[in-house]
Amino acid sequence: MIPRSRVFVSHVGTRPRVLAPVLLGQMARPTISVGDALAASPGASGNLLALVEIRAGRDNEVFAQEQRRRDMLHWVAGLEYAGDVRRRMSVTLRMTANAASSIRDAVAETEATSLVLEWPTIASPRRHGLTDLTRQLLPDRGTDIVFVRSNSPNHAITPRSIMASIRGGPSARVVASTAAALADAYGSALTLLHIQTDSQHPDRSRREWESFEQIVEEMHRPSTMVRLHHHDSPAAGILEEAVGHDLVIIGSRLSASSPNVLVGRELLRMVRQLDCPVVMVRPKHLTPADSAHASAMNGNGRR
Repeated sequence: MIPRSRVFVSHVGTRPRVLAPVLLGQMARPTISVGDALAASPGASGNLLALVEIRAGRDNEVFAQEQRRRDMLHWVAGLEYAGDVRRRMSVTLRMTANAASSIRDAVAETEATSLVLEWPTIASPRRHGLTDLTRQLLPDRGTDIVFVRSNSPNHAITPRSIMASIRGGPSARVVASTAAALADAYGSALTLLHIQTDSQHPDRSRREWESFEQIVEEMHRPSTMVRLHHHDSPAAGILEEAVGHDLVIIGSRLSASSPNVLVGRELLRMVRQLDCPVVMVRPKHLTPADSAHASAMNGNGRR
């Protein structure tokens, strides 16, 4: 069991507030479990935003809307956890004709610092709708967005071992703090992984390693495992190191030229090969200079 030190946070002086929006029919149990875990951090709070969509046509009738509202409440009630795990997020139910707009309103009202969303798989029944919702929310950049992907959509995420891959740059600290918060909430062993490639300039490798070492030192977690892995492909290196872990955490691609591209093809192929759940963190707004620097530091340009 790792020590319960939680002194490392991504935004010093900011009280963590988590918002997890869900839509009826969404396979949201893994997403909600991660939101609950993040809301367990000291001083944190969380809100589960249950959105009932008002559709055109007969769904606009009062009876149809009330039925959908009851269906949503019944669905949320069915997501309760078994055993000693308890829900830490409060529940808010809203009728909406525009999910993205309702989420933005909730972010402003709750002063959310993190938004937890389902990262849809090919098998997700609402895959296209969720993808479109993500596209609408990405330009806002007012919160960290935590994307949750799982091949077991009906089961809460309860990892015994977590691995977080960290390269460098402004996003690295957000990835590390998210990993630490989840490890504390779940009582998980935590491994921080740094991938080095021989194809990049030695000076860049040195800067990335020094940044990684500084992050590890700031976390004050002596029981955290630290791994350095050399591989020509960062994605392949993550895949090799992920064996034996129950949850993998990565940072999103940061590029000033393509701000809405979260992952490159190589990394996405790697994610699809993982058997365990994946959490991807896209940090909140960075200045253009920071974004360009982060893209270089993270080595995401080739992905």
